[in-house]
Amino acid sequence: MTREVAPDPAVPSPGLARATYLGLQADAATALSTLASAIVVARGLGPANRGIYFLALLAATIIALVGSFGLTTTAIVYAARPRAPLGELHWIAAAFSVLAGAIGTVALVALAGPLTDSVLGGLDRSTLLIVGLGIAPLLYVQILGAGLTGVGRIKEISALRVAAAVLTPLALVPAVVITHDPFWAVVAWLATAVAVALATAVMSFRLLAAPARPSRALAREVCSFSLRGHVGTLAHQGFLRIDVLFVSARLGPAAVGLYSQASVLAERLSMLGHAAYSASAKRLGSDPRDEAAKLTAELVRKLALILVPVALALGALAHPFMTVLFGARFEPAAEPLQILLPGTVCLTLWYVVGLYIVAALRRPGITTIIQTAGLAVALPLYWLAVRHWGIEGAALVSSAVYVAVLAAGLGVLLRAPSVSPGDLLPGREDVRHVLALVRRALTRRRPRRG
Repeated sequence: MTREVAPDPAVPSPGLARATYLGLQADAATALSTLASAIVVARGLGPANRGIYFLALLAATIIALVGSFGLTTTAIVYAARPRAPLGELHWIAAAFSVLAGAIGTVALVALAGPLTDSVLGGLDRSTLLIVGLGIAPLLYVQILGAGLTGVGRIKEISALRVAAAVLTPLALVPAVVITHDPFWAVVAWLATAVAVALATAVMSFRLLAAPARPSRALAREVCSFSLRGHVGTLAHQGFLRIDVLFVSARLGPAAVGLYSQASVLAERLSMLGHAAYSASAKRLGSDPRDEAAKLTAELVRKLALILVPVALALGALAHPFMTVLFGARFEPAAEPLQILLPGTVCLTLWYVVGLYIVAALRRPGITTIIQTAGLAVALPLYWLAVRHWGIEGAALVSSAVYVAVLAAGLGVLLRAPSVSPGDLLPGREDVRHVLALVRRALTRRRPRRG
């Protein structure tokens, strides 16, 4: 069979442009939903109760991450391969989700005393039970969403994300406005998580395959690949989330409420890169390595053109933004937000570079080494920084670690023969392509199919 000639990687293919456009629509809906929910939660709960609500969701996120055994990244890589056993991947995702949910729920309830006396201060046993029940649906959506991304179902994933963005405030806002109680806010989160998981299941049965018991050989292969990158994923989430736990243990729920407001808003910036990440996943997992490296460099350049101006604008408006939207009680969160923004830009670029390392190079061990080193450096620095400078210190360490991780990842990318340092610097053509994409998004004109 004659291989089709690859397009010039300097110019995004129409298919990639269309997928990015669809992802941007979902990102915009999610950003608006998150902002609306954040305003209601901040004003309805206040800093301390908002901190309790955030810690509850953080606990679910961490346990789901540990219980995934790296399957989220593996699902993208394996689903992108031709003739992938999608039904068997679906079975593995469902089984691990149920198992992780059961173990996580038991662990949270059994360890409620020590946890609520330390890093989860302000939560109670009932809230931890609700958190535990949300782990399985949360994990199922993450893994199967990655699988759908791997097979290029960007349109369907985008539609699912838009639906979730609409459903979240519909459940969360009444719970907060009526009760002003973080417990009922967590219940609303659980209801949304279950609904989205059911929708994901329906979509996965239709577009992937019904679950089919995997062969031992595939199970071993998937687990081996997953575990090689899982330590790195844990380390990544460690330096991404552990700052909140240091703040919680030392400063209490009110400080968590302020700091988490800053960190969540900063992370919303990374949504601008989510569309490009999802749209390029299939190509990075299936293209020859040199072409994948060129595509990664292209994405880094163009994402930087989008992210840096937005970060500068958000940093300049941080103080009035916090006060006007969330109330005067949240104005102290402005400085941590400003400190976090440079790091968030680098973190967003790292996601694309990390995907190249895992999907194109098939070297999850490299991301593991980079992210584990980042966590090892961050742990003592968080302890010192939070102790001496409070939430601003936590933000400073986080931002510095994100910058260092990206630098290490770019070092790996630059080892590709097809990429030079100059390929990471935006040029006129990059500006033109980015402006064209933004124009399409604003005018709602869809790119033509390739």
